[in-house]
Amino acid sequence: MSPEQPIQQAPRRINHATTMMGEAVQLDAIAARLMAVQRHWNAPNREIDLAAALEASRCAWHAIQAALAEGVLTLPPDVQHNLLILSVYADSKISACESIPSADTLGSLISLTRTLAGSLKEWRVAA
Repeated sequence: MSPEQPIQQAPRRINHATTMMGEAVQLDAIAARLMAVQRHWNAPNREIDLAAALEASRCAWHAIQAALAEGVLTLPPDVQHNLLILSVYADSKISACESIPSADTLGSLISLTRTLAGSLKEWRVAA
């Protein structure tokens, strides 16, 4: 073992923590957008705001799927599997909100998004 080996491993761990925190911050921002739409459900511009928030949400969840596929998120296999399942479930919630918009369906997507954001922050602290 050479003295340089631990130094070479450090950037990967920092990158992992940075990636996790970035995803958490992005999911928090998306949850806030979704909550704003939910709070102003009867606003005249709700359809436009909802479509934009759902598209941002879909992009974030697809980015998580891509990060898992590319091996960027170096999490334990069971956590990766669960995260993939959550992302597919979130995609179905987004589709449900698009096809039959309701504040309740939006609420479950908000809850899922906020929960994952909080979990990613916990992983960052543990890293």
